[in-house]
Amino acid sequence: MDLCFCHPTALLPDCLLVGHITDDGMSVIPPLKVTETHVVVSVSHLSGFGVVLDRIKKFLTKPIRGQVLLFLRRLQRPLSILSVILLPSNVPLPDVKEQHTGSKFIPAPSFCSFHKGKPYCLHSDPSGLTIQPKTAQFFENYGPNYHATFEITLPTRTEDVTVMVRSPEEENVWDYALHLPAPASPDPAVQRRLGESLSAEEKLRSVRPDFIDHVSNPVLDKLLDELQHCRVISDAEADQIRTKPRAEKARELIDTVRKKGAEASSRMTSALCSNDPYLSSELGLL
Repeated sequence: MDLCFCHPTALLPDCLLVGHITDDGMSVIPPLKVTETHVVVSVSHLSGFGVVLDRIKKFLTKPIRGQVLLFLRRLQRPLSILSVILLPSNVPLPDVKEQHTGSKFIPAPSFCSFHKGKPYCLHSDPSGLTIQPKTAQFFENYGPNYHATFEITLPTRTEDVTVMVRSPEEENVWDYALHLPAPASPDPAVQRRLGESLSAEEKLRSVRPDFIDHVSNPVLDKLLDELQHCRVISDAEADQIRTKPRAEKARELIDTVRKKGAEASSRMTSALCSNDPYLSSELGLL
């Protein structure tokens, strides 16, 4: 039997059910097929029928409030990486920033609506930029890891780019015209100090506060591996430092190495320049 129906907004096919009314009451029949105008059901005898909306399923497909966060990471070569992170709106921003200390947070109007489990894609204007991945499914991510949902590779000369998050229906659910900040120039005072005949320990001491504030956890782990491998720090020291939170880990690492003298400090400076050239440039070490 074909039952016609009309609804002002599009519904998912599995949100429709059929109410089968008899003397004993009403039972609910799942449809065999749903078209734009009819619901098809299989019944053995006639009775009162009505198309009903499964309100539970409709509730489950209701969009949730989300946020789009932007982080910019400059590379040593003339490229930058714009990380786009899709999250529920109630994830605290400081928690996300803590995991992206090697990147610059870009403030932008972030709130929008997402459907849990739906795939979304990222577009840009100008087009032709490298965007990875092609699509990503939105899920309610409350940690502990807040990885980039999408990444856009930008030539360093890029000044303006519009970023658009699109639904499977090719509708923009969020867009933002981004004016990229100019690369920060190293502090002239720091540059002058480092340009003089400073010892390796003094160089580390001069950049210590900014190193602690901005070095990322992955870079710290690489520094620990390299310094442990070349015996600048012992196995016990490395194991103890690894257990600390990011800022405390950075503080203990730079202080431990600095106290070991010029050669140890020089090894750490070289390792930092190799593993994070952008931060090293910001600190005036390159």
